[in-house]
Amino acid sequence: MQSFIKLVSVYLLIALSPAVWAQLPEDFDMTAPLPVDPDVRVGELDNGLRYYIRKNGRPENRVSLRLVVNAGSLQEDDDQRGIAHFLEHMAFNGTKHFEKLELVNFLEGIGMRFGQHLNASTSFDETIYKLEVPWDDQESIDKAFLILEDWATNITFDPFEIEAERGVVVEEWRSGQGAGQRIRDQQIPLIFYNSRYAKRLPIGSMFVVQNAPAERFRDFYEKWYRPDLMGVIAVGDFDPDEVERQIITRFSRLENPEGAPERVEAEVPDHEETLFSIVSDPEITGMSARIYLKLDPVGDQTGEDYRRHLIERIYFSLLNKRLSERTLEANPPYISASVGATNLGRSKRAYVMSVGLVQGKVQEGIELLMAEVARASRDGFSQSEMDRVKADMIRGMDRAYEERENTQSGVFAAEYTRAFTVDEPIPGIALERVMHHAFLKDLDLEEVNRIGDAFRQQGNRVILFTAPEAEGYELPSEQDLLAALESGKSKDLGAYVDDVSDEPLLAEIPEAGEIVEERYHEAVGVYDWTLSNGARVIVKPTDFKKDQVLMSAYSEGGSSLVSDDEFIPAMTATMLLGESGIGPFNTIQLEKKLAGKTLRLSPSIGSTSESLSGSTSPQDLEEFFKLVYLQITDPNEKDLANAFESVKFRLSEMVANREKSPGAVFQDAIEEAYYGDHPRHQPLDIDRLDEMEARLSLEIFKDRFQNAGDFVFVFVGAIEVEPFRDYVRTYLASLPTRGGPPERARELGDKPKSGRLSVDIKKGLEEKTTVRVFFNGDAEWSPENRYALAFARGLLNIRMREVLREDNGGVYGVSVFGSLGRLPEGSYSSGFGFSCDPGNAENLVRLGLMQIIELQEEGPRPENVQKVRETHLREHERGIKENGFWLSNLVGMVAEDRDFEDILNFPERVKAFDAKAAQEAAVLYFDMRNLLVAYLRPEYTE
Repeated sequence: MQSFIKLVSVYLLIALSPAVWAQLPEDFDMTAPLPVDPDVRVGELDNGLRYYIRKNGRPENRVSLRLVVNAGSLQEDDDQRGIAHFLEHMAFNGTKHFEKLELVNFLEGIGMRFGQHLNASTSFDETIYKLEVPWDDQESIDKAFLILEDWATNITFDPFEIEAERGVVVEEWRSGQGAGQRIRDQQIPLIFYNSRYAKRLPIGSMFVVQNAPAERFRDFYEKWYRPDLMGVIAVGDFDPDEVERQIITRFSRLENPEGAPERVEAEVPDHEETLFSIVSDPEITGMSARIYLKLDPVGDQTGEDYRRHLIERIYFSLLNKRLSERTLEANPPYISASVGATNLGRSKRAYVMSVGLVQGKVQEGIELLMAEVARASRDGFSQSEMDRVKADMIRGMDRAYEERENTQSGVFAAEYTRAFTVDEPIPGIALERVMHHAFLKDLDLEEVNRIGDAFRQQGNRVILFTAPEAEGYELPSEQDLLAALESGKSKDLGAYVDDVSDEPLLAEIPEAGEIVEERYHEAVGVYDWTLSNGARVIVKPTDFKKDQVLMSAYSEGGSSLVSDDEFIPAMTATMLLGESGIGPFNTIQLEKKLAGKTLRLSPSIGSTSESLSGSTSPQDLEEFFKLVYLQITDPNEKDLANAFESVKFRLSEMVANREKSPGAVFQDAIEEAYYGDHPRHQPLDIDRLDEMEARLSLEIFKDRFQNAGDFVFVFVGAIEVEPFRDYVRTYLASLPTRGGPPERARELGDKPKSGRLSVDIKKGLEEKTTVRVFFNGDAEWSPENRYALAFARGLLNIRMREVLREDNGGVYGVSVFGSLGRLPEGSYSSGFGFSCDPGNAENLVRLGLMQIIELQEEGPRPENVQKVRETHLREHERGIKENGFWLSNLVGMVAEDRDFEDILNFPERVKAFDAKAAQEAAVLYFDMRNLLVAYLRPEYTE
């Protein structure tokens, strides 16, 4: 084996084993390359191919595989623009051992989804092929590695298949067309000024895509798909020795072509002058500005490099917190603002300042952004600000370390992909945690503040400004933008006031209630408690993650229980209350109070229910319960007026030009076709925002949440039951309740219209039509009916992809949707959608409807039934080991008044499912008598 392999950094793996460290050793060399994580096996074959192997049990019985080719669109010749990306498509359309669709059929046959578990991506610098397969069948394992080998060296490039795929690539290009693309086309030449990056967008030239012969594909493939530019990555629940044997056996026989061209990194040249792009577009709805400060890349190989990146992260976090605070003002100077760093290819990076601007406040918004940046650069930050950010960073790293055994294989695969392509260090979470603690422990504030020096840069700068093409939106000149920048830099904001409250999170612990009834559902390991105030608590302790507890609280009712003229205050209630804060704390004070803790809580009022969702850590559980108690019992009223002004102001800016968005106009037309002038289905515009009312929103919030007897709280995660009981008694059983019968969602008289309907909108400049086909109607709700619809949807997804994409090349992707509603009365909504060439829209709709009719009249194809069945079994197999799966399923079982054991019975339901029921579901839930076909066409269409 050693003749094939060059083991990497073996001596470092031994010398720096993290298991024996409590802190960095005294002889740790800050200037030496960081070691490789001892849990990953890194090797190199004689032909130059590198591989990364790691055994990992999350998810169980799965492996994530990657073939990474260190070549992308930058390696294309002028007559190959788009070939690198097109070639990636051809990898799924015929190889030596897998004919067209055979590869996709194989993966779907073992329960994997095309797009989710089988995919690829092409960028400027690399092409990545992704594959996830079950690891419980030797034939599947062998085929998975054969697929990687075929991608590397055996793509066939059948001219017929190339012709068939051209339309799919064109439709992928078409799907990205719009205002964003038009603006990017003007900005990228400045961001990548005088660089090859500006001329080699991965999607390429559609002339090349539509006309390039097969030999042009083979030329690129033979030059750049070679072992010295390839990496193979395998992470999963397997025997590493067996995987290594597979890699060595299959990839050692690959040879590098003679006279292969050298791979040369593309440069992004410097420029002394400031470059400007000032653009308006008739389809964008808001104004924004971005300032790029281009910088030379910095290393990331050593301990010193790692420390410098940590310091930079701290600085950006500190500055972004200050910028965010400005948006909470009653009359904010901008809608949003942020700073950060980004890579510009592999040879340059940039600091980027971004700001979402307000009409009539362009200069003020840019000035305030630059003034905050300048104040930080000039005066620095305070020790208290830095201490909070450090606490958050250390807590985040400690959580990652605690969950190291539960990290998903895909996360490692992505990390090792970067290790191969850009030589990103992979020291492992144990060493990273040690470095975090060591480097942050005694970090000098002055060293953090010095990062701000870079923001004083004048050269190598790009300023990008975009605005709607609309009345009242005047474009500034280059001189106007420069003047705003310079004015902001000299603006005196005074000393920053760190608004911190010393009050405890909860000043007075409430008098505890009791758990008055207990059940234990042994089959699923679930505790079921009824509290003295009528609330119900469902608790499932798990060991899937050591540092995670999830919560969802649910109560039926929602905005259906308010009158139509109270709908807008109900819809905006949680937005307002979420921004005003809780208890004695406004939002800014609350965030600072909770620094260093893992706490997330968010209330929501939907159309038929109100809910609370949140997550925390076992060590922060009591603080989380206090947060829940405060959120329900004590929303912050003293800061409500300010929150109201701020939220309404920003919403007004966001909806002011809504009618310019083709997508928004299209959606509004569909709503009108279905619901007419019903007040709950009108677009949110300036006039409707006048219906906002702060006090009414507060009263609705209290009415919806301050009735604990109507709530069910579901908790899943790393829970110790006995101390958890005390928290439940103290903070949930003490919540206020009104008693009386459970609330039920109210019928509002807003059922969608029945019959055959149509929408045909002309809006948009691009040669693209968006199609949505809907089916709606009444339906009897039951778990069996819901599953039958889900099965039918899965069958249609396969057939629509095969016919509309593979056979006709008319779309890049088709989305098939369908759901069965239970509240307030049983109903269904289903359909499909895509974007396409305007001249092909009606034909593709006809083909899509034909697939539905075929399923209704002839029933499903047996091979597709097996694919859908296997996919559902594999998804359940994976989900049963995840907290989120249990949370959503337990909430569903409670809401639907079903036995928890049904969660475990799902595989039996799948295996016993009669495919005829899917055929019947297609008849019931894709009823051609209740059909709406909607087209969003370009404006020029006759």
